[in-house]
Amino acid sequence: MKFNLTLFSKNIKRTLVLTAIAGTVLSFNACKKDTYIQQDRSALSITNASPLNDSVDFILNNRRITTGSLPFGKSYNYFTLTSGKQLGALVKPGSTTAFYSANFDLVTNQYHSLYITSQKVNTADSSSFLVIKDDFTAPAAGQGKIRFINLSSDSPAYDLVLEGDTTGFKNRAYKEFTVFKNIKPAKYKVSVVNTTTKAVAATLADVEITAGNFYTIYAKGLLGATLPAKKLSITSSLHRF
Repeated sequence: MKFNLTLFSKNIKRTLVLTAIAGTVLSFNACKKDTYIQQDRSALSITNASPLNDSVDFILNNRRITTGSLPFGKSYNYFTLTSGKQLGALVKPGSTTAFYSANFDLVTNQYHSLYITSQKVNTADSSSFLVIKDDFTAPAAGQGKIRFINLSSDSPAYDLVLEGDTTGFKNRAYKEFTVFKNIKPAKYKVSVVNTTTKAVAATLADVEITAGNFYTIYAKGLLGATLPAKKLSITSSLHRF
């Protein structure tokens, strides 16, 4: 599928940022229980969690979102757009031909996170989108919030374990996720643990959680990968507004 691509201009992106800061389109305050987005608008962030795609260009409704490609394990922060049905597509850097496209819906007055995922299925393209409606109900006083997503397609179900904390993030299979949960601010060593065998599959040290902020911790990569950059690993991502 070929697209007549229009790049979002710097002026458009600057306008989005300024209106977000001013609060006329998008406002967020971690101390408040509810978030507010102007009527008939939604907010969307995009993360490349596809180990089969080192870098991609994301096309939304025939418009290229970023001026540069989105590398594996990186995110594009929230921007606002009209609510309702969207057409997302993935393009290799330098190409105008989409190798994957799909429709998805955005709910009015809501934040959403879109994760680009993939799994090995013979030689066919296996890319897909996981779109999550983000619940940014404010953390308890003096706490932060995290959730866990398993985005490793060849892995079993995992638990997320924070050293020194007993909060449960349990039994998430591929593309499954937990709700945001309150966590005491600190630096944590986090591990993904096989739900059945209790074997530690990957660890990440010094994950800092601060009060009032929201984090997604996700497993990415492939359990059976041979290239170090593609192996199972953990990423901690702060939600930026």
